[in-house]
Amino acid sequence: MKKQIATLLALSTAAACILTYQPTAVGAEEYSVLDNTDKLVQEALEDNTDELGDALYDSVTEGEIPLYEADASSTQSELEKAAIEKGMYKDTFSFANHLCTLSQEDFAKRVYEPVRANMTDSEIDLHYEADISRVAYKGGLCFGMTAISVLVHNGELTPGDLQEGAETLYDVTLTDDVDALIAYYNSLQLYTEVELAVIAAPAMLTKEEHTDMFLNCAARCKEKGTYFMAGIATKKGGTHAVVGMDELSGNWTFDGISYDTCIITYDSNCVKQGTETSAFRDDACIYINSETKQFCIPAYEASTENGDVLLYASDDDSLLTYKAPIRGTTKTNTDVSETVKLQFHTGGKDQMQLSSTTKDGQTYDFWKLSKVNYGDYIFFAKGSSFHLEKNERASGFAFSIKGEGYHLRIEQYGRNDQELKDVGSKCKMDFSKDSVTYTNTDTQKVFLSYIFTYDEGNYNFTPVASSSIDIDVPPNQTITVSKQDTGFAITGDGEVLVQAFPTAAQKEQDAFDGSYEEYLDWFGSYFINFVRAKDVLLQFNTEKECSELVYDFDGDGVFDDAPMLGDADGDGKPYEPSDIYWTARHIARMAVDDHSTRRYFKGYVPNIEADTDNNGKIDTNDLFDIVYECALRGAGLKK
Repeated sequence: MKKQIATLLALSTAAACILTYQPTAVGAEEYSVLDNTDKLVQEALEDNTDELGDALYDSVTEGEIPLYEADASSTQSELEKAAIEKGMYKDTFSFANHLCTLSQEDFAKRVYEPVRANMTDSEIDLHYEADISRVAYKGGLCFGMTAISVLVHNGELTPGDLQEGAETLYDVTLTDDVDALIAYYNSLQLYTEVELAVIAAPAMLTKEEHTDMFLNCAARCKEKGTYFMAGIATKKGGTHAVVGMDELSGNWTFDGISYDTCIITYDSNCVKQGTETSAFRDDACIYINSETKQFCIPAYEASTENGDVLLYASDDDSLLTYKAPIRGTTKTNTDVSETVKLQFHTGGKDQMQLSSTTKDGQTYDFWKLSKVNYGDYIFFAKGSSFHLEKNERASGFAFSIKGEGYHLRIEQYGRNDQELKDVGSKCKMDFSKDSVTYTNTDTQKVFLSYIFTYDEGNYNFTPVASSSIDIDVPPNQTITVSKQDTGFAITGDGEVLVQAFPTAAQKEQDAFDGSYEEYLDWFGSYFINFVRAKDVLLQFNTEKECSELVYDFDGDGVFDDAPMLGDADGDGKPYEPSDIYWTARHIARMAVDDHSTRRYFKGYVPNIEADTDNNGKIDTNDLFDIVYECALRGAGLKK
């Protein structure tokens, strides 16, 4: 129950913090492109371009699995003989691709909960756990079956790991225990390292490079005698995972086009006639012309000419053992340190120019890097730092960028000015996983919302793992939020209102041992709102479990100045009219808010700066003290 409360509260609070001022819009659905039953990539550009299309559309209804019957002939083809020599009917399953057979309760216990428990905060922040049931329960299990077949043939698993007494994978029968393992392996595609390696990185390749990826991977595996994982996207079969078993040279012709290479595949969608028993089909293999880079898969009526896609081919077995249920590993061998996934929640790429720069100093047009896009809202690219320019007014935008070890969400829209409501301002922005610098180049104040989420090992202020930071930015002002060892520095021009909602890591929330009311208080213990007129460090005091402010009043670049009593706007000058304004605004707001809001809304000024009588709250007594002190100083009676 506590875990459910933690999850629900985290989601509801995040929604409240993020969406309070967000324009009404239909958010884009997050999904994994390896789901073989509902999405595919379609080439939609002209034939003379080297880019892959960016349209993603429904292929078949959820739950349908297209099975293809093999010929009834008892005579084995030369390709089938070659497949058998490489382990067909031995290192492959005897049953076909299917929907998970577990009950919902059993699936939750044996698949959903352990897969979610291994997810990082950035993955949970992006609601990847909500995709577990869709990927492994409501759709086919081709990825899981392919992964296990590859691992068994390559010596990472044994048939006995799946079922006691089984000598070959073909001996394994479909039981609840076996299906739980297959569904678990099917869910591995949701982990960031796997997604970035097999989906994001290949998405930056041209059509020819995709074909070469298959040819090169097949050649390496032929030399090693190993299987490899391959992903295809076809109009007829959707996105689908198959096993690459071997590579043969020869001469094959389909629809008048000649192919000189055949990648022999084990396809879990192929069955013997009238059964659901796995079978080999010649026309389910991948045929490639190594010179023109054309390909076809006849069983799926898929080809280069029809706009179908060879998605990825990988012989990195560590991607299939990463966080796996049997002898799982904690690292992968594929470098995805600069591979990123960008998803729009509102707005789109037509509003802005975006460039990315890698660690070696190379700069790219972000939108052109991504050759395979998923609709108009998911793009893949590479980079460690990014530069965005929005030179025309358009509707506000919100997007997330996901990389190795982090998730950053950035939103921009009007809030206070009615004419600017739901309208994004012109701006410039430089951002990376550790900082965002925003310049308002328009004439109206805009509202920004950032969410910095880090995975374990990427930050030093445990238990805080995710921080929502909202800022009002006036025209012609620049504000930077950057990660530090103990929190976030907020630097830049002028006076800005900052609202921060730091939250503990999901594992910390799940492990909290206390009553519901105690949990609610603990959950918001790091929340803080304040006015920043001088550079400030928002510091997380993990011993006291609260947020603190440390200033740089003298501008020397060092945060070593404690807050001043009576300095409600944090400009280093106490008891001024602006301090009266912010204190009065705080009291008025807190007076009209209900209890549930007051619990988390800490007002506009921290207690340490405006609580002049030190009684733990800011009230009219403190306002009187500040007004009185301000009057004395204004009259020259006190310095």
